[in-house]
Amino acid sequence: MFEGEEGAAAPVAALLDQLSTTVDALIALDLTRLSRDELLELLRGVETQHRRLPVVDHALIAELDHRGAAGELMARDTASLLRDVLRVAPSEATARCQAAVDLGPGRSLSGQPRPPLLPAVAAAQADGSISPEHARVIAKTVSELPKDVECEHGAAVEARLVAEAQRFDPSVLATLARRVVALLNPDGVLADDVEHDRRRHATLSGNRDGSGELRAHLTPTALAQWQAVLDPLAAPKPSDADGPDPRSPGQRMHDALADAAHKLLASNDLPPSGGVPATVLLTLTLDQLETRTGHVTTAHGGTISVHQALTEAGDAHIVPVVIGEEGILAYGQARRTATINQRLALAARDQGCCFPGCDAPPGWTQVHHILNWAFGGGTDLANLCLLCGFHHREHEKRGWQVTMKNGVPWWVPPAHVDPERKPIRNTVRDLVSV
Repeated sequence: MFEGEEGAAAPVAALLDQLSTTVDALIALDLTRLSRDELLELLRGVETQHRRLPVVDHALIAELDHRGAAGELMARDTASLLRDVLRVAPSEATARCQAAVDLGPGRSLSGQPRPPLLPAVAAAQADGSISPEHARVIAKTVSELPKDVECEHGAAVEARLVAEAQRFDPSVLATLARRVVALLNPDGVLADDVEHDRRRHATLSGNRDGSGELRAHLTPTALAQWQAVLDPLAAPKPSDADGPDPRSPGQRMHDALADAAHKLLASNDLPPSGGVPATVLLTLTLDQLETRTGHVTTAHGGTISVHQALTEAGDAHIVPVVIGEEGILAYGQARRTATINQRLALAARDQGCCFPGCDAPPGWTQVHHILNWAFGGGTDLANLCLLCGFHHREHEKRGWQVTMKNGVPWWVPPAHVDPERKPIRNTVRDLVSV
């Protein structure tokens, strides 16, 4: 009920009571007394009503959005309002708002009602003949048609796919949709710049376990730019002194994205966020700092291990905040990085990643504290070396240890690489210079 609509309170309450009573009766039903055919009939009937409920959801969200309820309640947008009110994941909230745009009732600029953008899909959902997943497949297919093809054939494509959705499950429907689009737009790969611009999008959402999902449709220009950035960062690197890179192509591309973000954070080129330079805040307890176990929380609500947090906090704008019983006990400095002169000295000394067998140049490396600053290591040349992102992340978990000898980093291999664990150094550049 909205404020000022007291007259609607009784019908709304009555409808919710009626719905609740029906659901209670279904929950209490003794299914053991039903025949097989009655069970199937009930299954189909419940599914039909389940499929109809999103129509109500679309109308509710569309009305809330039209009224500007999110702004009145100080939420960033309608999706954020759904997250606050319903406690749903960001991805679900965004998907439900988009579905309300495609399938819910709309309003013109003058406030006049208008039909849904996909009326055939909305009607099929209203009678319960297709599921929300069917609707998403159809909406995605129509939205990805080039504008001229959509204007000429969009309604026919929608009607055809709605009919097919009443015969096939969403995975089969998606296959049929691709065939329909291929017939209508055989040259779709040659879409023009306007069409590429219309279809561009990217989403970055967090999972409950602290990981995340990145999905994007890039314009040709953005694709070329990211390929130029990521190709050298995603190149295979040796795992051990003579071993191949154990990462899959997908893992290497992930690590390249992480390295690119690391470099961007360290560049100071990002615009301020909330009045301060772009910074990764990591919150941990005093016990976690002392034991080096558990997980810490990021400013965006994600989680990473304490070990990883302390490893990464030696470079870029990453701030550890230690919380105790008396509040904030310590607030780390945003920069634990080497100065420009130190970085130049490291580049001259190490000439790139100093891990044995790695040929990554200085521009692809990060400054690594041999004794982590969180454990008392200082930011001075005797405690610093250059490592590419891969070896920065992987060397410790693979059993390698770095030590300084005559002012040069040497590496102690794990026993499975060298049972005697004799220190070695990176001689790749020495060989190149001969």
